[in-house]
Amino acid sequence: MKLLSDADWQALQQRADLPTFAAARQRLRSEVAALLVQPVTVPDEPGGYYHDYFCPEHGVQLHFDPATPHTHRCPLDNKLWQDERFDAAWRWFVNNRLAEGAIRLALLWRLEGNPAHLAAVVDTLTGYAAHYAGYQQVPRTVANPGVATYTTLDESVWVLPLAWAFDLVRDQVDEPARTQIAEGLFAPVAAHLVAHHFQGIHNFACWHNAAIGTLGVVLDRADLIEFAIAGDFGFDTQLRLGVLADGFWFEGSLSYHFYTVYALLTLAKATRHVPGHDLRQRPQLRAMLLAPIQSAYPDWSLPAPNDCWYFISLLADCCHGVPQAPAFYEIATAWYDEPHFGQVLQRAYQQSPRDSLDALLFGQAELPSTGLVAVASAHLSASGYAILRATPEAHLSEQMRNHPEAQLSEQMRNNLDAYPDQEIEQRYLLLKYGPHGGGHGHPDKLNMILYAHGQRLSPDLGTPGYGLDLFESWYRQTVSHNTITLDGRSQPEATGQAHTFRSDGPFQIADASVTWTNADVGPYQNVTMRRVLLARPDYFLDLVLVEAPDSHRVDWIYHNAGTLATALPAVAYDTLREAGEGYSHITQAQAVTTDTAFTVNWQINEVGLQLFVAGMTGMEVITGRVPGNPPGDQLATLIQRRQTAQTAFLSLFHPFRKTPTVTAVEWIERNLLETGWAGCRVVLGDHSEYWLIQRTGDGAVPAWFAELADEPKFIYCLEA
Repeated sequence: MKLLSDADWQALQQRADLPTFAAARQRLRSEVAALLVQPVTVPDEPGGYYHDYFCPEHGVQLHFDPATPHTHRCPLDNKLWQDERFDAAWRWFVNNRLAEGAIRLALLWRLEGNPAHLAAVVDTLTGYAAHYAGYQQVPRTVANPGVATYTTLDESVWVLPLAWAFDLVRDQVDEPARTQIAEGLFAPVAAHLVAHHFQGIHNFACWHNAAIGTLGVVLDRADLIEFAIAGDFGFDTQLRLGVLADGFWFEGSLSYHFYTVYALLTLAKATRHVPGHDLRQRPQLRAMLLAPIQSAYPDWSLPAPNDCWYFISLLADCCHGVPQAPAFYEIATAWYDEPHFGQVLQRAYQQSPRDSLDALLFGQAELPSTGLVAVASAHLSASGYAILRATPEAHLSEQMRNHPEAQLSEQMRNNLDAYPDQEIEQRYLLLKYGPHGGGHGHPDKLNMILYAHGQRLSPDLGTPGYGLDLFESWYRQTVSHNTITLDGRSQPEATGQAHTFRSDGPFQIADASVTWTNADVGPYQNVTMRRVLLARPDYFLDLVLVEAPDSHRVDWIYHNAGTLATALPAVAYDTLREAGEGYSHITQAQAVTTDTAFTVNWQINEVGLQLFVAGMTGMEVITGRVPGNPPGDQLATLIQRRQTAQTAFLSLFHPFRKTPTVTAVEWIERNLLETGWAGCRVVLGDHSEYWLIQRTGDGAVPAWFAELADEPKFIYCLEA
């Protein structure tokens, strides 16, 4: 069996000659030329752990130089690091370079016939075949041991491009070399992966399946193909148990989502011609490609929940070890009739060339030419992501402002292709309340993410390299997120529930809660937290309720990019660093106790954020600086703290560009838990809007609210 049929190859040759694929072909030539200018040879020792190749001081990936196996440079200060741990991780990059280089050399040889390219592919394949038995003698202590690589995950990712390279050149390889490659490399790799298959629902298992099934096709072994697809933890089981109803991979990280999707796509690519195994028809695969689009920021970059790389985007890099995101949607556009997939490519190729390997291998000759459509607000309820999108009124055209409210919302969702500036100016608000996410989850129930006016104002920080001390001590602690801690402790694992989600009407709503009822959860036992976001185009109200059986130190935490300013007379708070898990990373701390409402401002370039805080009796207000991602990109932090069993935090957020449109907020009533209601007046230039939040549905409307006549007024009841 072959990975590329004769018909596939004929179609590929025709694509390669089309002008629309000229950039992809030129990039292929350039990458091959770079490989030959700086060649590396198959290493005598196996590779190490990728996550060890990060600067211990700056948390950024070290610069990989093929010529320096024992010195490794930090790109920020040029400091050289030397240690066997870095050397082993350097060999990870060598293995990756050789494997990815092999498929490119093989493809360019098939297209252009340069014998030097064929010779380099054969040298790599036979070199690994000659070394593999020796690699097997190297002891590994990791739970999922690789042979040529650090783990079986790395082994799977590494062997796949080698298998595709072999498929492209095998007819030109002599029989002894073919046998050596098959029996000395591919067969023992497959046997090792089967023997160490990850027995669970996990991205590891999906990559194991991709490699085992692909090797099954290359080696013409039906047993390996069957194992990869229909085995106990094969492709079918991974889709059935690992993909949530909204299309997201259960680990809750968009990086791991893409990482898993590419493994699944890779197996589908390899087996699409195997009778009875056209995996492209599985509905979960299409849903997994759609889910990231539903959660994208207005600029089509992506949030970074859980153990997720911070840099990810639908238009560029989405994860290490896989192609850039547009490559996914080259495959998706070729396989599925879904307009959003083509629109990802339209946007991507407005800012970068169409030059991926997957475009050349699988791309459509012509991309869809339909108008660009803005992504709507979305409730991904299985994953627990409630996403509210809106465009501030100042950035809407006069035509759009004249629509009734419901039509305005429809315009913003469906016709922003006519208003490209409005899309970037969109406000994006995400409330995270769903499942923990397994081993890659973070303790951040009711975390809030804010993007507005082209800026990640208050992002989820995701994760840096796993080898950094900050990975566990900061990024995986609750205090690094925009949510609540009790007594300085990070939240235990939990799954919250949604109460209300509404994206149309006079205001948008995201309302969710979480309760810890299991034992051994420390101060969180029998505690309920609830967060309600009530959003208008220019601002949103944030209500957080905490109800516990006993008194605790309750911290409401918020981090924002830029500089922070407030009129509060704060003084140095030297002991904050000892206040709890992760708190040691808060620097320049200041604190003040206040009973009154106050305002905090953040500024980053032309974009600002005003935070109007209702305040409560005896509230301690703390500011400081915390690590961003990378750690040197610091954020400015605000903590509202109360010692109590029950409390409500009520705030109004107003992001703006250049000039704020919210000029004042008057808190008419802020003691929601005592009086049963809270209310405020929001002043926006020449008019005001009034809010009433009720605890129960049987509460009477206060006289001041009932007497309002022409002013816009909004009511939300927590128990309606």
